[in-house]
Amino acid sequence: MVELFLLFFGELFSDINFILKIFVLMTLANWIRNHLGDSPLSWILIVGLGYFILFDGWAIFGPIYLLYILLGFGVSSVIIDFFFVGGGGAPETEGMESPVSSGIDVMKRMQEQGAHHHMRRH
Repeated sequence: MVELFLLFFGELFSDINFILKIFVLMTLANWIRNHLGDSPLSWILIVGLGYFILFDGWAIFGPIYLLYILLGFGVSSVIIDFFFVGGGGAPETEGMESPVSSGIDVMKRMQEQGAHHHMRRH
């Protein structure tokens, strides 16, 4: 039973890998045809990249392309928010401070501006 389970997931990942290769090839072929037109040079590049993607260099090209897609979908904004805006407050020190020291500082300023704006209306 365990062998059948492992075989299923092995075949599933193999199929997903093949579908991802076809998607990458179609994406690059479309990009090349948009930039170079329907010239013989574009077809030579598509065939060359097709061979490289489908057979020879997928072990190198696949992870790089996957990282590129993840960054394009906005994973980088999550990483930036996690490391630079973070939930921890800035230490309270006297003297010169940066204009924006943390995400909590921004929230406090927004609340203060909203309170001042609300008082001016009434």
